[in-house]
Amino acid sequence: MTKLLGDYIFNERMRYESHRLVYRYSEEEEPVVIGGFLGAALLWVHLINTEEGESRGIAFYSEEEQYILITRYEQEVINDDWGHLEAEINQLNDTYIQLAPCGMEVSDLFTNKRQIYIAMTMTIRYMRRLVVEEYGEHIWEAVPKVLPFSLWLYNAGYKETQRQRYFNIDWTDMAMVNDLAEHPKVDEDEPTFTFIGDDVEDVMRHYWEWLWENIQRQAAETPDSELELAKLRELILANETDERLMEDEVRQFPFDQQKLFRKWLSRWKTFITEQLAPTALDSFPEQQRQTRVEQELFPDTITPCPEPDKYSQVRDYIYARCNYDEEFRDYYKSHTLTAFCDQLSMMFQWVVVPNSLGKSLKRKKK
Repeated sequence: MTKLLGDYIFNERMRYESHRLVYRYSEEEEPVVIGGFLGAALLWVHLINTEEGESRGIAFYSEEEQYILITRYEQEVINDDWGHLEAEINQLNDTYIQLAPCGMEVSDLFTNKRQIYIAMTMTIRYMRRLVVEEYGEHIWEAVPKVLPFSLWLYNAGYKETQRQRYFNIDWTDMAMVNDLAEHPKVDEDEPTFTFIGDDVEDVMRHYWEWLWENIQRQAAETPDSELELAKLRELILANETDERLMEDEVRQFPFDQQKLFRKWLSRWKTFITEQLAPTALDSFPEQQRQTRVEQELFPDTITPCPEPDKYSQVRDYIYARCNYDEEFRDYYKSHTLTAFCDQLSMMFQWVVVPNSLGKSLKRKKK
């Protein structure tokens, strides 16, 4: 079979040589040199359904055919150090930079618009493939697992900021590609806890599967594996539900990300308690009920939390925060006093009794 990316002469202005498409738009100016996957894709679409194309094995109408082309492409350009995300971004950026002074776009290189469309579509799919290869289709593939979950989530938040930038790139947009090539890293002070393509349950389930496998493996290494497993479950549960972990780091986040991070940990506490100790709280009904309530309201940096059992302070806190926090005010108005007290208890870290708070609120009304 002929080499897939071998030399080929298109016409007096265009030729493919040394894994690059060379376009000379005038004798006086330097030619435009298009390397990387885009240059290869332009060669392929030009040769499709020709004897030359058949001899090189060029076919790309099915996913399987495209996969074969991609594999052969990466095999043939490995010595050029292409076929990975950074190199292909730079090659694509170089193409756009060379075309810009001529007032040209990639679509101006061929009169056949269908060929250009197919070449660009394949290039976009290939760039997406390289982003997934480096940043993962899912966040749990992108960030190595560590203990506890709160630390893994902290790391994942920073990774997701960079990951989302790559997934949102329009590879046909010169300005976006140029900015990415020249400034590949984003502001590392801005974590993101809404993960592309993943919901909370899937993320926690994948982390749990990894965690449970590690617990079982550690227990199996001791003579009394059942006793060791029970100890490990107790130890892991205590560590995974310790709300003090990462608190200093979380305070550095923007306020909206603080709220998201704490919501994640609240749901994780419920999830991991059910997995590791589903009956551990049976003798403590009130404690069990509060543990399994999902935390939806969180402290802020404006109004300090009341002292334990100071219900006049709780009353003042509620009225003050309702004046500026719409989410807090809506929750207060739309939920029962018991449900609201559950949220306050988790916020303040002491039990807010509905009856006591109710009496305080009525006294204020009088």
